[in-house]
Amino acid sequence: MKTDINPYEKMLTEGRTSLRPEEIKAYGVKRFLDEQAKRGPFLIPDLHFTEEENRLMDELLAAERLPTNESEVRED
Repeated sequence: MKTDINPYEKMLTEGRTSLRPEEIKAYGVKRFLDEQAKRGPFLIPDLHFTEEENRLMDELLAAERLPTNESEVRED
């Protein structure tokens, strides 16, 4: 199957009367990415965080790395 085929056209050629949700989603994502590729690189604005925000994020990330129960603890 070609990836650039419209899912509606594919549905009709297969004799079906409806599209599957995954077909609609895949086609929408492909169309979005194709449009973005035509525009060039996606520029992300430079985000400036305060020292307090950076410290809080570091604490949250460190907490996520800690095991939450005994089954996740590995003894090496």
